[in-house]
Amino acid sequence: MTSVQNEKLLDFLESLNITKNQVCEDELTSTVTYVVKACHVPPLQNPNVPYTASDFESVANNAEIQLSVILRILDRIYSAKKGGQKFSPVFTRNVVVSCFLVACEYIDENWEWGSKKTANTSESVMNKLCEVCNCRSVQTFLTHTSTDTAGRSSTENDMNAVEKEKEVFYLKYILQRLSEMLNKNNWKIYPALKMSYVWILHNIRREHVEEHLVYLLPPALFIVDDWEQQNKVLGLKCLHYILEITTGSELRWYGRAAVIYNALKPILHSREAEVLEVLYPAIIKVAVVLDSDPSNTGQLKNENIRDVILQQLLRDMRYEQNLALRCVYANELPRVLAAMGIFAIRWSQDLMDVCTDYIATYDGATASSRISILRVHIDASSMMQMVVRLLYDVTDEDSDYSPQTLHNVTQEAGILISFLHSAVPKTCQELCQGLGDIPVHPQCQLLLKKIFSPLMN
Repeated sequence: MTSVQNEKLLDFLESLNITKNQVCEDELTSTVTYVVKACHVPPLQNPNVPYTASDFESVANNAEIQLSVILRILDRIYSAKKGGQKFSPVFTRNVVVSCFLVACEYIDENWEWGSKKTANTSESVMNKLCEVCNCRSVQTFLTHTSTDTAGRSSTENDMNAVEKEKEVFYLKYILQRLSEMLNKNNWKIYPALKMSYVWILHNIRREHVEEHLVYLLPPALFIVDDWEQQNKVLGLKCLHYILEITTGSELRWYGRAAVIYNALKPILHSREAEVLEVLYPAIIKVAVVLDSDPSNTGQLKNENIRDVILQQLLRDMRYEQNLALRCVYANELPRVLAAMGIFAIRWSQDLMDVCTDYIATYDGATASSRISILRVHIDASSMMQMVVRLLYDVTDEDSDYSPQTLHNVTQEAGILISFLHSAVPKTCQELCQGLGDIPVHPQCQLLLKKIFSPLMN
């Protein structure tokens, strides 16, 4: 700040101490704009080099001063509002959005430019914004505007119905402003905006993430596309979070799920264990969304997207010698197989080869890879359902199966059920409960009794 600017700011702050009912919106707007601009974390001079705390020396001290000024201004606005002054929606929205976004930049003391003092003051700014907007929490502040209805009668509220209809969520305007500041071309220059996005994403109500995907999805995609491991991991975590709380139908809308999958698929070739640990949960989730597209109902595919992921995983596992990567692969294999369900049968031979290799290979004192491989199993419930449906089908009176075919099917089904019982006896016994009461045709009932009765003894 220049000395002239400092003097003007001090004069303005001094004027706020004077007790009066009205404050000038134009003067407040000008001051807020000036202070917020001075408070922002400065851009990096060389964004292509990973930043450290040394790149932001004295930033926290300056921010502490500016945030304190912002807090003082908001307190004066709150007092004027309590005194009866009505502020224009445009003024309120501009102040609220600007102050909230700059407070987000310092809300976490662990960020390279942060400190405990700035984090505390940022929290105070957000709390004061909640008071100004008549909200109980930051989450409520993000998704509800002040209605100014406290203490009014029902008649007065009805008279203000037209005014209420004009009210909108602040979250939309905050995300719009953030998207203007944070884009694919400049996001690495302004690291604080990146972290503000992450903080906002994880602090808005889950139901509002889906509603604002148009603003929340693009930053995660261009962050995950970065070459720096730290950014790639951050982007993957954001994508996984979005995938976890967004419905499949919404993700398939406008081809979003396909875009996410295409962004994640190349990362399957990564050689960084930390990256792969966060990649698999996200890519499996989006693969399930794509494979369950209702437009594919009734279509029998030789291969789905989960097959592609499992095939790549098994290929990487087969020849991997790096212990850290072997550990990640072994940990993620059960997750992939669970997503595959019964379709994992397609890869039985490859799975046996890989499991044999991992079980036989020493992987350190903790035996983490060996333990993970031992957790690999086929879904017994799905297998049992498959067998029952098969027996029902082949014994139908309208079927054209010969007695020999029926004998062969029954024999193989019995072998399969026997193997399942050997692997998970308790689960199989629980699944067999009530099979005798299923209303099926007599021949099917006889076969079910023949195959499953020995398991109940």
